[in-house]
Amino acid sequence: MPRLKCGVDTCTYWHEQYCVRDGILVKGETALSEAETKCSSYRFGDRKATDRSYKFEIGKIGDPKFLDVNCEAVYCVYNKRRICHAEDIKIDGSRARRSSETFCSSFDLKKSSV
Repeated sequence: MPRLKCGVDTCTYWHEQYCVRDGILVKGETALSEAETKCSSYRFGDRKATDRSYKFEIGKIGDPKFLDVNCEAVYCVYNKRRICHAEDIKIDGSRARRSSETFCSSFDLKKSSV
């Protein structure tokens, strides 16, 4: 399981620089760069209104720093059968208000894909 850091502090599931959502999905089946990926699990959320959901998700998944990440970016070197096998993964997109404004900054293009 990768360590999933999140730089998208506008997301409902962001908690102290980590994601606390069970079942993360990175989209971008034809992506050739990180800009062509996105976190489809992103949900814009108000920090005050979502504090209770943090506690629920953390209790459900355990340590929020290590999560399974499903990934459709098949040209990424870390993608093995649509699961991310990177040691560390980071989702970014400061000031994001929708999923399309996020991206996987850990994306690394397979050499044979070019």
